[in-house]
Amino acid sequence: MTDRQSHSTDIDTQSDGTLRVMHRGVDIVVSAKQNDRGAWIPEIAASVDGKPFALPAVETVTPEWTTQAEALRDGVERGCYLVERCQPGSGLEDSARGTGQS
Repeated sequence: MTDRQSHSTDIDTQSDGTLRVMHRGVDIVVSAKQNDRGAWIPEIAASVDGKPFALPAVETVTPEWTTQAEALRDGVERGCYLVERCQPGSGLEDSARGTGQS
């Protein structure tokens, strides 16, 4: 893995209000939606070379934020954390890529 892939790059704000960051070769896209109580919830999607990359679900409680900006920042941080958890040696890489056993 190259040094460039081992670190996060700058966060790009997309025209649709989502945030995009490349972290360790994984493209992370974060959006935020309001729930029925008016709180903001981050939604995280990831891909590698244009193919979906399943991030592990390690938290059972999703935090709620009072602003969209807070939810987006949290989503980027959580997405990078989850990618770190999927790196070789973490024990989660096979299940995150959908190749692990159930």
